[in-house]
Amino acid sequence: MGRYGGTERTVRIRDSVVRAAGAARNVEDFFDAVTRAMAPALRFDVWAGVTVDPDTLINTGGNYRNAVPDTLMPRMLDIEYREGDVNSLPELAQRPVPVGLLSEAVGGDLHRSPRYRDIAGPLGYRDELRVLLRDRHGAWGALVLGVGDDGEGFGPAATSFAAALAQPLGDALRRLHLTRRAQEEPAGTAPGLILLDDAYRPVHLTPAVARWFDDLPEGPAPAPPLGAVRGPATGGGPGGRPPGLPPAVYAVAAAVRAPGAPETLTSWAVTRGRGRGRVRLHAWQVDGPAPARVAVVVEQAAPGEHIALIVAAYGLTPRERDIATLVLRGLPTAEIARYARLSPHTVQDHLKSVFDKTGVRSRRDLVGALFARHFGPRRP
Repeated sequence: MGRYGGTERTVRIRDSVVRAAGAARNVEDFFDAVTRAMAPALRFDVWAGVTVDPDTLINTGGNYRNAVPDTLMPRMLDIEYREGDVNSLPELAQRPVPVGLLSEAVGGDLHRSPRYRDIAGPLGYRDELRVLLRDRHGAWGALVLGVGDDGEGFGPAATSFAAALAQPLGDALRRLHLTRRAQEEPAGTAPGLILLDDAYRPVHLTPAVARWFDDLPEGPAPAPPLGAVRGPATGGGPGGRPPGLPPAVYAVAAAVRAPGAPETLTSWAVTRGRGRGRVRLHAWQVDGPAPARVAVVVEQAAPGEHIALIVAAYGLTPRERDIATLVLRGLPTAEIARYARLSPHTVQDHLKSVFDKTGVRSRRDLVGALFARHFGPRRP
């Protein structure tokens, strides 16, 4: 069994990983604690913990301190959201078991993967294991683990261990979103504008951008965890950005350039610790003379924009989410029934389920609880 040592030991380690996830106070601590607890059973040399929008699966932040070098992050996200590759997060979301091993996905021919050709291979990594962290309410993040050429590869025991963690870690990350939203504070910073060139390098930043970026997760360290770096730093793709620009910004910029993408794209980013709350990222392609190719606005999300994330994190079904949103708008049961094309009796049944999941007893309590917990003024 190698590092696993038997079923009982594996179960103990898995339980310790879940306990560590449940005790985390913020997203960066969550991924630090999870990877430390996993280490006795699963060997990896580089890792990234990613948070995603449960509706779009676009990167919203995470922990990248032990990820690939900072200069390669734009290329990594360009592949993920524009060019495409095997084991993408939307692909994993469609699988019964949301785990993907790079070497298996390409049939052993790693050079079929642009992620391997441009990033993993030149850095000396032999394989990548991805785990989408989802529960029955949606996907909330992912773990991306890499192993070096000199290490033991990811075998069936590794993928089984990772698969067993996908649901409990997804549940813990969803609950963390709720806890952190209740602790966040409103911000008064003006919107910031970033213009990026074709290689995702910033060509213009307004003064407010720096203040927004202070609260967003940073990119990885300049050097990879393994010693030697093989090949050029750019790996054949865009790169060379200065450190400090959050990966979520590059994700939405790459996604809006993807074939078939809408003219404009809105996503959001998770702040670090107690801060500004949910941050909106709004991107579009720039027409005109070079060098600017993509514009991204960073600004405070309005209170109502938090509703979709919050009702998802409470585990409401799509129909329950629609009805809860209409309740928050102040509509009576008859109007909700008309909008939803349901009978008033069915609306009441759905509302009862909403009350049970959110811990309230009436629609007045629902409105009061959600706004008090997640939108109301914070006490010092």
